[in-house]
Amino acid sequence: MTIPKEVRGKIEQKLKLDEEIKDWMNENLDIEYCVYNTMKIQDNPSGEEQLDGEWCDQTTGYLGDDFYGHYYWPMDNGKYLCMYFEC
Repeated sequence: MTIPKEVRGKIEQKLKLDEEIKDWMNENLDIEYCVYNTMKIQDNPSGEEQLDGEWCDQTTGYLGDDFYGHYYWPMDNGKYLCMYFEC
């Protein structure tokens, strides 16, 4: 099957937007251990409040020296950008 022009254009636009968003995040947020394709918008954060209204909901891994969970950044509309992380 060949991807039609309408869908191809949307894919190209999405990939371009993804790059712009990643560049902005790398310059403005600490996302070193975040998994970009897990990004979602949520009404409420969970976990413990951090600095500047950010939240972190993390769990210690099996060995005790690794962590994983979700990090939340406040957005200008009262919602939160949430991303999964592992470190």
